[in-house]
Amino acid sequence: MMCNGVPLIRFFRHPRILIPLVAACLLILIPVVGWCKKDALVAVVITGDLPRYQLAHEAFIHKLEELTQDRGKVTVYVQRPNPDVMSWINSIRKAVGIGADVIVTYGAPATLAGKSEGRNIPIVFAEVYDPVALGIIADIGRPGGNLTGMAGQTPLETLLHAYYLSKDVRKIGVLFSPEDQASIYQKNKLVEIAEKKGITVLPAEVNGPGDLWKELQTLSPHIDSLFVAESAVLEMSAAKIMDFSQKNGIPVISQIHGFCDMGALMTLEADPFEQGNGIAGYVSEILSGKKPGELPVRTPRKVALVINLNVARELGLKIPFQALTLATRVIR
Repeated sequence: MMCNGVPLIRFFRHPRILIPLVAACLLILIPVVGWCKKDALVAVVITGDLPRYQLAHEAFIHKLEELTQDRGKVTVYVQRPNPDVMSWINSIRKAVGIGADVIVTYGAPATLAGKSEGRNIPIVFAEVYDPVALGIIADIGRPGGNLTGMAGQTPLETLLHAYYLSKDVRKIGVLFSPEDQASIYQKNKLVEIAEKKGITVLPAEVNGPGDLWKELQTLSPHIDSLFVAESAVLEMSAAKIMDFSQKNGIPVISQIHGFCDMGALMTLEADPFEQGNGIAGYVSEILSGKKPGELPVRTPRKVALVINLNVARELGLKIPFQALTLATRVIR
């Protein structure tokens, strides 16, 4: 065999010729190796089996498969911890232990556990009510560090405005979880807004399902409305809350997606499909080499004010035209 008219065997008899030749071949091969597909592991921490998280996660999986079909195999490992601090921390530690390339977290508590235990592994979050106010990131536009994702906050003022148009509110109870920072934040925000209008707010801590009925019974003689703050514990007890509402004639309002379909009067919801699609895009970008801290956190564009007219009739409430014009969806 010849190379430029010289038998190849002669190259191997002369090391001074052979070494540059091998080096040249390696320089050609290195970019090719860089183009090879690399397998990746994405660890997901999704609290319980909450409907809104599940909808977001289904959208995430579908979109991630679409975005990564031309790269190496992407394995998604899912953990569903109980809604308590130690379970969230243990799930993050396990994600670190199995060598996750990216960790995906749903909700503020799991995300905060990821921030403290994630060892600088990129973290992409969804359904975090206000990541700046909760101390998860420094800035929406440039989060910095190893976190980015989708914020889930909706303007509480809009929900309360529509509700005040529909009912003369004097005393409103608030169910919240002290283990969920977003829940505490929503409770404090409601107190701030309501007190400006001279409305009394009665907060009730719910640490677990066993506390719920006791707190509802304590609140019921003193309130005319009930706000349910974001919390996995409370979402898992939605049926009990709606049963209380119906039996006591007390309207429920919330910012939790799907609560109106379960029996609440009014909700202001972020779209879980938008959340799932958004974080899939971030995971794809990070697996392609982008730094999470340089990817701006997105806030919800698809926000729905939902009013349940069936519940309004059962409660003897007439929803005025002004409130209905604000609604994105009306359940009849």
